[in-house]
Amino acid sequence: MVWSKYTVLAVFVAAVVIALLVALNTAQRAETIKIGTDYALTGNLARYGDWATRGINLAAEEINSQGEINGEHVEIIFEDSKGQPSDAVTAYNKLKNVDGVKYVITFQSSVALAVAKLANEDKIVQMDVSATTPSYSTPDDYTFRSGIVATQLAKESADVLFNKLNATKAGILYINNDFGRGMLNVFKNSYKGEIAAEESFDQDTSDFRTQLLKLKEANVSTIFLVSHIKEGGILVRQAREMGLNAKFFSDVYSVEGPEFINTAKDAAEGIIYVSPKFDVNGTDPAVSSFVTRYREKYGEEPVVFAAQAYDGLIALAKALKNCKYEDTDCVRQELMKLDMEGASGHIKFDINGDVQKPVELKIISNGTYMTYGG
Repeated sequence: MVWSKYTVLAVFVAAVVIALLVALNTAQRAETIKIGTDYALTGNLARYGDWATRGINLAAEEINSQGEINGEHVEIIFEDSKGQPSDAVTAYNKLKNVDGVKYVITFQSSVALAVAKLANEDKIVQMDVSATTPSYSTPDDYTFRSGIVATQLAKESADVLFNKLNATKAGILYINNDFGRGMLNVFKNSYKGEIAAEESFDQDTSDFRTQLLKLKEANVSTIFLVSHIKEGGILVRQAREMGLNAKFFSDVYSVEGPEFINTAKDAAEGIIYVSPKFDVNGTDPAVSSFVTRYREKYGEEPVVFAAQAYDGLIALAKALKNCKYEDTDCVRQELMKLDMEGASGHIKFDINGDVQKPVELKIISNGTYMTYGG
């Protein structure tokens, strides 16, 4: 077949157009700011991941609709840790080696610790949005967090139990992972009363009768519970079924979520717990703006976990505005200088990349979570 000069010209023009489109797409990709996430999207901790994803997506939409980051589009790449440290490392390596990510958002103490060592070695900025373990607190490195530390949360719990609720004797029931052990150690060092019994359980456990029986035999009237929502709901319900009448005192990570109430049922009633202060009816512009847009987008009330995830991405975006994407040391330094009012509270990182926020007491009453005024 002999092509006419017009056919040859058409083929040449088409080839040039394709080449230009490829070059344009490459340029566009080069102008994309990639942020990776590494937390549970499936498994027993997926509900936490869902809250984090909602907060992150809301923040990304806001950033991209308001001029992006110096004209560069924010792209979120989600990877599933399944709530397990080994899977978190696999997800991290994929984000780093395949996607070329320089910034990663984590959720959960065990996941945060599994990623932190690698992130610091690779000079990748890690922003955790829920980890409480004090072991994540390390100075002058690439790890940050937008939530509060167990040092604050567990200390407040110990103080409230002894001084406000007059619990001079307590038992402890905690999940045996980095979150649970971190809370346990701080609580034990802070509580001024007598610890009559101490029991642990593994993540994903569904039968707590052995531990509950030991606490019942210790004749404790108050139990400090550190758990995940799924395990916590089953545990509290089983305690009621066994006739264990001790009052549970806990924290937001252990009990705040519809799954807990749906599982614990009536046994959830009256549980008091400590939480970072987050008022969906608050008048602070950062809070009210976030809550309004969250309600409009998802049709439900936001929880503090979503607010912390939102703040984590907003903080990264603010730091990136003054740096090149590849210059993670610049971003690290900008984060250390950051001072902002976030949806979850004031964000100002200390030398360890941690923040301090006010906490409040809440109670489960009539199947809802509300401020405790007792």
